[in-house]
Amino acid sequence: MAQVKSNITFIIFTYNEEKRIKYPIKCFLPYGEVIVSDDSSTDNTVKIAEKLGAKVIKRKTHLPFVENKEETEFIFSHVKTDWVFWGFADEIVPKKCLDLIKKISLETKYKIVVQKRKTMLYDPESEFVPVDVSVNFFRKDSLDFSTNTIHQMGKFASHVKPDEVLYLPPIDEYSVYHYSRYNTESIINNLNTYSSLHARSASEKLIGMKMIFFPTFTFLKIYFLEGAIRYGLKGLIVSIQYAIYFFMVYAKAYENNQNVTLDSIESKFAVSKKNILKKSPKTSLLKIYLSKIWILFISKIHKFYKFKQIK
Repeated sequence: MAQVKSNITFIIFTYNEEKRIKYPIKCFLPYGEVIVSDDSSTDNTVKIAEKLGAKVIKRKTHLPFVENKEETEFIFSHVKTDWVFWGFADEIVPKKCLDLIKKISLETKYKIVVQKRKTMLYDPESEFVPVDVSVNFFRKDSLDFSTNTIHQMGKFASHVKPDEVLYLPPIDEYSVYHYSRYNTESIINNLNTYSSLHARSASEKLIGMKMIFFPTFTFLKIYFLEGAIRYGLKGLIVSIQYAIYFFMVYAKAYENNQNVTLDSIESKFAVSKKNILKKSPKTSLLKIYLSKIWILFISKIHKFYKFKQIK
């Protein structure tokens, strides 16, 4: 496809995206250069991207999130236009929105565009997080990534004025379509990775309260306020997954704060093991009597369950 003269460069981050990469490239290429920033894919992602007309570069960093200072500076060194679209292989944008962005990129009125991110899980009819907004289109000097953290898109640069930020109506025509291809098995790995990173920047204050509040609030917000309840079991599953994420963040923040590692746990266990090797534990008479009552009760339940299975 012939390259179109444009003031926008479309950046797509990939890792083993051979099944999805063609869609964003075909979507964006008519509007400007497409740069695929690939994280050492082992499938045909690079081959497909180059065949379709995209430029492929290799990721500089390998952090779980690409919106960090080192990566953005490296990416922008390959960008020759004033405007960029920051996206991923699971995202595309409707033509009407791209036409508008192209027009904006040729003017000087705006520096940042804020728009709705339409996230779909399980199927195209199931939209979650309906109030999500994102910054994908922006002038490359308008966002500051120097102190950025996970799940953030940098800060507005100091020279950006309020009237230079365009907020598009939250309608489908102006949305970034996010086809989030996750089931429970695949999302667990992501939750583990992202929560570990998020936990490092989580405040140490009131961790116990946050561990209860944020998962509970997140579940109620997504399931009831944002309408996930209308999707039945799918909505319940997704709401719980989001809640689990925040539980993991603050559980890990607590462990980081207390220096709880596998080695520290084993070190404490080792002391107990050595004591048991030296002498047997001694139980008080009260605990002995209580334990006999407890085991009598438990044994009856256990036998009932086990022998019932045999029948």
